[in-house]
Amino acid sequence: MPSSLLPPSPNWYCSRASDTNQDGILGFATKNTVFLLNIKTNPASAEGSLQGHCERVTGISFCRTADQTQLCATSSDDCMVKVWDVKTKTLTKEHKVHQFKVTTLHWSPILKDLIVSGDEKGALVCWDLASNDSKLFIPESNQIFSLACSPHNAAHVAVGYKNALVLLIDINNKGNILQRMRGHEDEIHSICWAPSSGEILPSHKPSNASNDDNSWRETAEDNSQKEDDCLLLTGSKDRTIRVWDTANGKTIQTLRLPPKGFQRTRDRGDDGGRGSRVWVALWWIPNEKASFISSSHSGDVVRWDLSGSKPKWECLGSHDAGGINMHMRIVFNISQGPTPDTLITTSMDRKLICWNCSTLQADWCLSSLGGFVYCIAPSPLDQSRLAIGVGDNMIRVWNTASPGQHCDVTVLWQGIKAKVTAVCWHPTRENCLAYATDDGRVGVYNNITQSNKPPILSSTFHRKTVYALSWGPPCPAKSDSECALLHLYSCGGEGAVLQHDSSNLQGDAVNMNKLIRDANNIEHMLPQRTDVSWCPDGRAVAMGNEDGSIDVFAASNLLLLCTIHVHHKLINCLKWYPPTGLPTDQSHPGSEVTCQSDSSTANVGVNSSQSEQQRYWLASGSNDPHVHVYDLNKVLGPRDPVQLDTPMTSSMCCLSGHTVRVTALSWSPHGDSRLVSASYDGTAQVWDVMKGEPLYNYRGHRGRIFTCHWSATDEDVIYTGSEDFTLRKWKISECENKYPPKKKKEALFKTARFQSGDAKPKKGKKQKQKKNNPAKSPEATTNAASNTPVEPMVASSTNTTDQSEGITQRIEGIDTVMSQSQPASHDDKEQASVSESRKSKEEEVRVVSKMGEAESSYMEEAVEVAKEPSYMKIRKDRGKKKKQKSLFPVSCGLDNRTRAHKQADCIQLAAMKYGGVVATPKSDDTEDKETTHLGFFSDRKAMYDVFRDEAENHNESGYFDQKCTLGLWKGNILVEIEEAKQSGTLSDMTVGMAAIGGPDVWLEICEAYAQQLEKREDFIKAANYYVACHQIQKAIQVLMNNRYHREAAAMATVRLPYKDPLLIEVYDSWAVQLEKEGSFEQAAKCFLAIDQPADAIRLLCKKGDPSSLRAGLEVAILSQQETMATRLMARYVNECMLAFDWSQVQQVTSSHELLQAGQLLLQVHETMAASWVADDVISAAWYEEPLWSPWQQVVNSAGKQVLDSISSWPTRVVNDIPLLEAAVSTWAKDHHVDLANKDMLARLYHWINKTKPQGTSHSMAMKQLLIYLSSEVILGHLSVHMNDIHQAALHWLQAMVTCHNMGEYDIAKALITLILPKGKTSIEDLRQKALFDQTSEDVTEIHEKTGAVLSCLEAYYSLTVLYYLWWDFGSRSMKPDKKYSNTDISQEDGTNSIPRITVSLPDTVISSHEHMSDDNKEPSVAHESNSVNGSTNATQADQPDNDQLTGLSRTGGIAETVEKEHLTSCVNRTNSASLFAKLEYMSQVLLSDSHAKFAQLKHKLATIQQAVARLVARHKEKDSTQRLGAVCDKSGAVHERDANSEAMRTNDEDADASENADKNTDISCPKEQSNTVSNIDETTLISSDDKPSSSGDTSKDSTESYKLHPLTDEGQSSDNLLELTATLNGILKDIAHIPVEIKEHPFPEPVSSAMTLVYFTKQAARVSKEESHGQLSDLRSKIATWGHQHSLTEQMKCKFSKYLVK
Repeated sequence: MPSSLLPPSPNWYCSRASDTNQDGILGFATKNTVFLLNIKTNPASAEGSLQGHCERVTGISFCRTADQTQLCATSSDDCMVKVWDVKTKTLTKEHKVHQFKVTTLHWSPILKDLIVSGDEKGALVCWDLASNDSKLFIPESNQIFSLACSPHNAAHVAVGYKNALVLLIDINNKGNILQRMRGHEDEIHSICWAPSSGEILPSHKPSNASNDDNSWRETAEDNSQKEDDCLLLTGSKDRTIRVWDTANGKTIQTLRLPPKGFQRTRDRGDDGGRGSRVWVALWWIPNEKASFISSSHSGDVVRWDLSGSKPKWECLGSHDAGGINMHMRIVFNISQGPTPDTLITTSMDRKLICWNCSTLQADWCLSSLGGFVYCIAPSPLDQSRLAIGVGDNMIRVWNTASPGQHCDVTVLWQGIKAKVTAVCWHPTRENCLAYATDDGRVGVYNNITQSNKPPILSSTFHRKTVYALSWGPPCPAKSDSECALLHLYSCGGEGAVLQHDSSNLQGDAVNMNKLIRDANNIEHMLPQRTDVSWCPDGRAVAMGNEDGSIDVFAASNLLLLCTIHVHHKLINCLKWYPPTGLPTDQSHPGSEVTCQSDSSTANVGVNSSQSEQQRYWLASGSNDPHVHVYDLNKVLGPRDPVQLDTPMTSSMCCLSGHTVRVTALSWSPHGDSRLVSASYDGTAQVWDVMKGEPLYNYRGHRGRIFTCHWSATDEDVIYTGSEDFTLRKWKISECENKYPPKKKKEALFKTARFQSGDAKPKKGKKQKQKKNNPAKSPEATTNAASNTPVEPMVASSTNTTDQSEGITQRIEGIDTVMSQSQPASHDDKEQASVSESRKSKEEEVRVVSKMGEAESSYMEEAVEVAKEPSYMKIRKDRGKKKKQKSLFPVSCGLDNRTRAHKQADCIQLAAMKYGGVVATPKSDDTEDKETTHLGFFSDRKAMYDVFRDEAENHNESGYFDQKCTLGLWKGNILVEIEEAKQSGTLSDMTVGMAAIGGPDVWLEICEAYAQQLEKREDFIKAANYYVACHQIQKAIQVLMNNRYHREAAAMATVRLPYKDPLLIEVYDSWAVQLEKEGSFEQAAKCFLAIDQPADAIRLLCKKGDPSSLRAGLEVAILSQQETMATRLMARYVNECMLAFDWSQVQQVTSSHELLQAGQLLLQVHETMAASWVADDVISAAWYEEPLWSPWQQVVNSAGKQVLDSISSWPTRVVNDIPLLEAAVSTWAKDHHVDLANKDMLARLYHWINKTKPQGTSHSMAMKQLLIYLSSEVILGHLSVHMNDIHQAALHWLQAMVTCHNMGEYDIAKALITLILPKGKTSIEDLRQKALFDQTSEDVTEIHEKTGAVLSCLEAYYSLTVLYYLWWDFGSRSMKPDKKYSNTDISQEDGTNSIPRITVSLPDTVISSHEHMSDDNKEPSVAHESNSVNGSTNATQADQPDNDQLTGLSRTGGIAETVEKEHLTSCVNRTNSASLFAKLEYMSQVLLSDSHAKFAQLKHKLATIQQAVARLVARHKEKDSTQRLGAVCDKSGAVHERDANSEAMRTNDEDADASENADKNTDISCPKEQSNTVSNIDETTLISSDDKPSSSGDTSKDSTESYKLHPLTDEGQSSDNLLELTATLNGILKDIAHIPVEIKEHPFPEPVSSAMTLVYFTKQAARVSKEESHGQLSDLRSKIATWGHQHSLTEQMKCKFSKYLVK
């Protein structure tokens, strides 16, 4: 349940759109639902909604009976009346007796089962819930505006009509009219009964000057009132309120609305005169005899007092100086408040105000929303202020931290003419807010506190909706003074990003694509932009594209840094990780701006290094249901941005769970790496990005969610806005769901919007009608058999409809009888069917009811509309030929008169021919002066007159061809043609006849006719006539401009020369149109036709699937687009490997080097995948339908040989050649590549190195891991062939380190058998090869560089062998099953990562020894389920006796025992001497003095930093200062349990304490491995004592923490800050003397390895033979001595001393 919200706006112009029950539940109609609000809570809280009507809800009324207060009735434009239970939100009963829109209803306050409703045709329905019977009356055939049941007499109902009539009706007496009350002059808005009967107002003299404006009250005739008289109030549009005596139907008082004033802002456009809008709502105050409340002009709410001789009034809220808690527009409804002396008003200004009748002031005010909530933006200077863009053309600024009022909302509407789709605060200027609208406008409010001042609009508009706004520095860079002023960037639906100069919005905005094209020398067409987002520090801007890609540009030169190709659909939202910590300098244009208030910084406790690590994280959401997070620190982290040559094809983290598109994202501003996403599936999902798992799912909205925002003042609060017209504030901790719903909801929401009138059926598609009932209306139909209503296809939102709309089959509970047979094709059968239907209907109507005349007419009207057929008559004479129209219709008409007229014509003609006077006088019926038609029988002059009259008639009738024909016959055709040209009435015939005037005339007429056809949109014909008059280019232009691209291209190709600009324009326009339609391949053809291969390639690759990428790649290679080919090859190979489609690349016909490199990478990738699946290293469940190449059969048939004496692991060989070498040799042979050609190998190496995945992470998916390993393997192998052993060792070392970091030891083992098939011998061969291939001068350098890397590689090799040797002597059944399913499958099951195994590190080992009572309890091997930084979370278990060995269970982390007999048998199976040799070799490799010394120094450095942190913390507590912000955990953080984690902690410290140490030297400290270097300043002194541990360990007490400190000369740690600083400087100097090779490459933790070797040798010696026992014991003592010497803590030394031979 949300704690607070902005609800949807109540419906307007309804007399009873809100009501309150006795439990304090306020229900109000909003669109087609009823929203429920609990107004007794503070603040008011949402109780849900009632959904069931398919059109606008017009009325709501609660039951007043004590035992049924949870019931309410609703009416709607869908002709339905429903009864609901508001507690369960369920529908209990309904009826559809009304045949037209129901306008209002009322639940009887006396009878608990009586509901009265009225509709727009005057029908009044009384519904008895107990018996489910209903009665229908039509006392007046006019629209009912309002009605009210009497609280004193259950049979009396007062009804107000649109024609200003008020009726008092007795519903028990067949709807008998008791009183017909006239007096109002316009529609009746509301009716209200006095709460008690027998009320007598002070007597008033009759007044006849009721129309006098100066008279505020009028009295009727002096009538004596009876004891049981009831007073009735009516409010009308004529601006009067009348008090009626219902006993005699006379007006007691007439009250005119008081004049406006009170010196406050009024309604928009309200002139205060007679023409201003007004709605008069009424509410009688309970328990008061002569006081009531009414609405007045423009939002005034007035309290009337009728107790005196003159009525008195007072305006509510008149003392509110700011007018914040007052209505500014007309009030529609007044309802009971939470207490008897309070009331609730709803208004056109979308406010709900609770008034106190005693104080006449507002108790609280709640703003509502009248449209979709599109966007939320917090103010960077005051994070508690939210700007909300809503679809009702207004912006709300909500001060969520306002004291006293729970809803302090400022409304901005000046200058906004469309839906507000984007808002964005200025980062540094207070109260400056930018917004964008649905019609493409962009504006800026310079000061929102001046709400009456309109915004400044940009002179440049977008052609479509603006979806994104972002402030950023100007591009390109300008002078220093101009750089200080940020510019506004907007992204519109047409795909353009515009840069607006905020200091000169009247100037033209700059299209960013033009600047980008110029800055990067791009010639091809840029993608359409869909989102723009500037990095908080202003160093870069990210732009989302329509094809799913993301471009990142550097500021302010707009250099393209990288392109991200992960999404395949349109990008909807981009969100950079917000800056954390204290606010930075805001003077710089790109400075990070954060909230400066105490409340916003109270939760800031994030260390600076973590913030730096997350500083350039970018989250993206698109039309696909996934959210991706990218780490751009490698691009933007350095001092100067780094430009990537190839696109990024993988993300740091993929968050999957939503079922449809993601619309909005918001990072947690509290530095906890959490993210909330909004989606069309109607839910908001909270994610843990570090773990890559969902945390909470919110499902409180009823529609698609468009926006979300994570509160900066409360880390448990999130705001979301939806299409359900609400902005909800909800708490994460109260969410009941964790995962999003599995099934899509999009169709459900579309249906809901369709029913509510938000969506309309597509144009051009006719609505289907049932064949057996053609007379049914598509707006309201029911199933004749089941009486089930069918939902309308289009919901009407108007109040006036035609009489034929809304007719259904049931009147008074009886189904309308309609013909069920198909209409006959003949007229007689059709008439018979209609007559039969009418006869059956009339019979049923006569049987059903005995109503009055008005009711019968209502029924007959419904029947007549229902029986009208919807089909057209079939013509009987369809096959007859149409007769040509006569050229002389006037003459024919005169000749076809009566016989007398014809006789008179003969006489007249004889007189005309022979002269003389007609002797016979004409009668009245034959007298006619029209003799034109006689010209046919007279001379030429008379025939000219006939032609003239007929031509005038044709011209008036629009028959211009007939007129031209007459002109042709007469011989003056050119005059007729000229007239037709001037009037635009040319035709084919006139153009053809224009040739009579010569070629010039004909060409002129052809052109004029073409222009005429163009205006009539007959473009093909117009083009034909342009061609006829030799205007080829004009014809092509006409076709092209009107989207006849194929025709235009055909004409241009055959008539224009090659490379003609118009020809290029035609194909370019065609391509753009095809791209919009999604026909990318067809559009690519157009670009290829005009030699624009870059654009063709871009379109071919837009879908991003392997086949599209392959087509684009081949086109790029054939067209010699080298740069694009390189990028496409990277994407293509990556997609093939992700899809496990190795046969796809075999279909590529080109033999380009790029393809050869890609095929080589795929060959190695397939080799690894096929062999590892066959060896059960990875699970075949990863592959849904793998498409293997023929090489897979060779891999599966390869034999196995043991080539490594140390590990004894079998290696696959093909013809006695190791598998990797065989794969590369086979590829070289198939592609005719000489492996001795180092230049060729160097080019292959360069390409593969550029296209390998950028970086790795612990949460990398297994598919991505396999791709990464294959890239490193082949790069190392190519380096070996190029005699670069140092580079080869680096690549293989990185692959091994990645496997160990992710806990994938089975994959590490398989990787060793692939790259080091002979194990130790392979490493020695590499050393010898490095020495052999170099000159004598380089031997020293080789030992220092290559030797160091090979030593690290050998160490990881030894560690892997030791790991599996451990398990060989343990129980194989205990070894964790590494055949996992795909990561994606795991995520669907609710897991977030694959279980991993790692050997315990020293701190963990020592921790496990702390609780052991004797030397027989040994360290355990820990199971790591979710290690982020490489540290282990060991679970301790005590061993019961000496004869048991600690092992791993399948569930991990729980120590199990292995019987001594099994261990003995394992040792016996292994030669003891061989075991000793292996252990001795591993100890020589793993126990490195230099690496151990480096680990000691780093551990000391970390411990000193912790000590300094404690001193600083105590100092802060003593001085009671909060200079560093709120501390996340004052109890102290947990000390890391191993040297690896202790060293890494230095990378996660708070930099605010750095001023306590020197700032002279930079050192390298570990990040992931024990000696992996990263850039951390020596002054990072503050440890994790001031924040929660990132590994999740619990804190140790002070004594235990003290024991872990390195020892000083006095045997204790120093607590003096100066001494600690001096010691720190000494350590830094020692670290500086460590060789770079030691600090540069990762190496397994030596002391941890020593502890493992000591324990292993002790257990092996315990069960070994006597001849080997002494060797193993000596080796154990030697290792223990070494470990004792290099221990990091006192406890470590104690534990190693237990294993020393005494």
